[in-house]
Amino acid sequence: MIQRLFFFALCAVSVQAQLSPNGATASFKGSLPPKSVAALSADQEAGLESRLKGLTADFAAVKKHKRAADAEIFLKAVRYALEFDEWYDKKPEDGLKKANALLDEAAKRIDGLKKNRTPWLEGSGQKVLGFYSKLDDSAQPYGVEIPEGLDYKAKKTPMWIWLHGRGDTATDLHFVYSRLMAKKPGQFQPAGTIVIHPFGRYCNGWKSAGEVDVFECRDDAMKRFNIDSNRVAIAGFSMGGAGAWHLGAHYPDQWACVHTGAGFADVKRYQKLTPDKYPVWYEQKLWGFYDVPDYARNFLNVPLISYSGENDAQRDSAEYMMEVLAKEGMKPPHLIGPGMGHKYHPETIKEVQAWIEKAVAKGRELFPDEVHIQTKTPLYGRVKWVNLHGLEESWKDARIDAKVLDGQTIEIKTSNVCRIVLYPPPQARKGGGKVKVIVDGNALSLTVGPELPQFENFLSAGPRVPNSLCRLIKENGQWRDFGNATPFQHEGPEGGKPTSHPGLIDTAFMKRFLVVLPDGKSSSAAVDAWVKTESEHFLTRWRGLMRGDVRVVKASEVKDIFAEGKTQGLILWGTPESNSCIKAVLGGLPLTWDSKKVGMKSKDSFGAATHVPVLTYPALKSAGFEVVINSGLTFREAHDRTNSLQNPKLPDWAILDITQAPNAESAGKVVAADFFDDRWQVKRP
Repeated sequence: MIQRLFFFALCAVSVQAQLSPNGATASFKGSLPPKSVAALSADQEAGLESRLKGLTADFAAVKKHKRAADAEIFLKAVRYALEFDEWYDKKPEDGLKKANALLDEAAKRIDGLKKNRTPWLEGSGQKVLGFYSKLDDSAQPYGVEIPEGLDYKAKKTPMWIWLHGRGDTATDLHFVYSRLMAKKPGQFQPAGTIVIHPFGRYCNGWKSAGEVDVFECRDDAMKRFNIDSNRVAIAGFSMGGAGAWHLGAHYPDQWACVHTGAGFADVKRYQKLTPDKYPVWYEQKLWGFYDVPDYARNFLNVPLISYSGENDAQRDSAEYMMEVLAKEGMKPPHLIGPGMGHKYHPETIKEVQAWIEKAVAKGRELFPDEVHIQTKTPLYGRVKWVNLHGLEESWKDARIDAKVLDGQTIEIKTSNVCRIVLYPPPQARKGGGKVKVIVDGNALSLTVGPELPQFENFLSAGPRVPNSLCRLIKENGQWRDFGNATPFQHEGPEGGKPTSHPGLIDTAFMKRFLVVLPDGKSSSAAVDAWVKTESEHFLTRWRGLMRGDVRVVKASEVKDIFAEGKTQGLILWGTPESNSCIKAVLGGLPLTWDSKKVGMKSKDSFGAATHVPVLTYPALKSAGFEVVINSGLTFREAHDRTNSLQNPKLPDWAILDITQAPNAESAGKVVAADFFDDRWQVKRP
């Protein structure tokens, strides 16, 4: 979700975002972030470190100011550039100039905050702002364009979210500098509209923490600029186009319009994979986490417009999506730029803008008569007033089609669904305190709770008013009313991993989390060495790729693990011997683990001296307490060569043989792995 000068440079690249034989994008130079091009001298780095140290100390006085992130983004950008040698200009002096410009701006903003002034927010034009992420408390930047003469304080204002293309060298320093010094307007200039440019946590295809970044910066901009939450569009080009496909399909109720420009939509077709090149079975199944064709029906809920250059290799992805959408009864506009490669045609782009502006002017409808959901995980199961809360079998196609028939009847048709939460919309509340629901032919009379007040973005977070929701559960092939007095709890009727705990190790890093390191030793020196290496690898990788400092404690510092788990996921490293927190939750895990053997219950066990388990599990079900054992992000450095590969690589659990040393593709040799079933039990042979 960026700076348009950089975007123009991407568009001019003659390779047109082609993949090399090993699947890498043309810009990939072997690592993210890449190695330095023009390294600073020791004296130059020492000078920056001295300035940074002084300003960081100065910043402590304003750390608690509500706009503190507006200043800290500059300090963080220089700190990371020094740590990872992110110097990508032609000459060291150019990198030094950028870093000093950011420190100059940090000094100005710290001074302003001390006086409780924020002059950088005043007026129109290009701005760079910051917010603190809920994931790791890190300061994250984003750009803003405010049209000349727009008085957003006077009335609600529409907003476009622009997702930038891939930029391997567009780390904090270069992104923030480009936004700070931007003089050219963006590619799109919608009248009377604010355009924001998320950072997206750098270069991850708008997935994982990058996905969360889009919503966090959107919400921050909404609070600052009096944005009309029903007139927000999402758009992007290249990697940004892929992001628009992903975020449009997985969150169709959040946008007034979705525009996809020249972006990939799936793994297999984009990578041109043939069966002889397919990965292991569970990784194939996990393509369904992000692959847009598996969520195509969701576009029935939101206007969609696509663009491709006539001669762009990326056009194939859009053409494929048009075929998939046609099977679901949709034919959205797909505009073609005549003679164009990987860039917009100057006339066609005007058509694109006019189409988006028209959809945004109409705005999204919070309570339409029809809602359509297609997903493979309940994590992406909420659309409008319906929540697909549980699947009969995760990672298989699941659907809901809900329709208001009259003033007191809702018809719902489902496939592979076992739990539904819905908020009857106003037009279905004509029957007093009851609403008739016909679900897969079963007629039920449900009690209707209080009508919720309209408020900003309530469908994103979900209502929290007691008795306001209706709940349906399918048991033995029959739907019944589960009541609306309390929400679904894990100790309630079995079946269907719920939205709060859908499974996959990687989803834990899309919510607030805390890393808990061991403070003792285990019986195996090899395991302890692996834990140390892999936990440090994750902390460094999160900084380098996801641009944040992980919150870390030792196990001995956790006084009440159950209290800690209520507000965040816990990433526990070590063994029951070396980490007291693992020992505390071991009884609630479907795991057998002592100094001799380790394995999942009902499965084969392995020698604990040379094997470690990695898994995610809601360890204390009634409290929604989620833990991850011995794992960070499951995609690794080898997968950074193209954003289409930055996907989950492991299911809910795995056993690793650590006699195979960690490498760029895996943390060890996977000797067993699977998903838990939809009752969070180990699948039996």
